[in-house]
Amino acid sequence: MIVPLDIALIIFLIVSAVSALMVRDLLASIAILGTYTFVMACIYVQMNSVDVGFTEAAIGAGASTALMVASLTRLKRFDTSKINVSKAVVGAMAVFMLAGLFIYVVEDMPPFGEPESPPNKWIELFSLEDSGISAQLENGVLPDEIRSRIESIGYTTASNWPPLEDGTYRIVWNEEEHGWDVLIEKNEKFFPNLEKLYFIESSNGELKVYRYSIPVRWEEKSEEEMNTPNMVTAGLADYRGYDTLGETVVIFTAAVSVAALLRRGYLE
Repeated sequence: MIVPLDIALIIFLIVSAVSALMVRDLLASIAILGTYTFVMACIYVQMNSVDVGFTEAAIGAGASTALMVASLTRLKRFDTSKINVSKAVVGAMAVFMLAGLFIYVVEDMPPFGEPESPPNKWIELFSLEDSGISAQLENGVLPDEIRSRIESIGYTTASNWPPLEDGTYRIVWNEEEHGWDVLIEKNEKFFPNLEKLYFIESSNGELKVYRYSIPVRWEEKSEEEMNTPNMVTAGLADYRGYDTLGETVVIFTAAVSVAALLRRGYLE
C-alpha cells in the first residue's frame, strides 16, 4: 500500500461524494458518481483485492452508471426542487447511524493481512513419522525428509514458489501454536520481510506439515473442499457466497427500479 496515494484517493472520494449531492445537474451528478466508483475500484486494487476492484469498476462505474443515465431519459435533467430540511436531517442521521454500524463491525475484523485470521490459516499438506526429525527443527534446520516431500507436491522454484535452500528460510518456535513456523524470504518489492509459509506440528510421535495463506485454500483446495472445478466460481459462490448474494440483490433492485421508471406512461 502507498500511503500518500491512499490518502489522496480518500480525499478525492469525499470531495466527489459531496459534489454529487450538491450539484443540481443530474447528468453531472451521475458522471461524478461514476468517477467516484472508479476511484473506489482503484482503492480496492491498492488493497490487493483485484477481484473486488474489477467488480466495482464493471458494476459501479459501468452498469450502475448506464442504469442511471437510462432512468434520466424519463426524468428532468435539472433538479429545481427546494431542499426539504426535515428529509435532509433524517437522511443525514441515517448515514451517521450506518457509518457507526460499519465502525462497530470493523472492530471485530482481524487486522489487514493478519496471518492468523481464518482465510490465512494453514491447512495440512502431509504427515510423517517423527524419527528424530524434530531435533533438527529445534536446531533451525529443515530436514531433507520434509523438504523433499514439499518439493514433490510441486512447491519448487520451477513453479515460482520460494526456494527451501539453506539461507532462504528461518525456523522459529511458535509458543502459542506449539509448533515450528518456517519463515521464507519471498524477495517481493512491497513485502520484503520474512513470511510464514509453512507450519510444522509434532503430535504423538508424528510430524504434521501445514501451509499458510489464501492461495492454498483457494487455488489448490477449492475443488476438494467445494466440489467446484472452477476456482473463481468457488470463490464467488462458495467462499464468499453471502457477499455475492448481497451484490446480486442490490443489482436486481436497481434494475427493477430503472425498469419501473422506464415503463411507458409511468410519469404521465
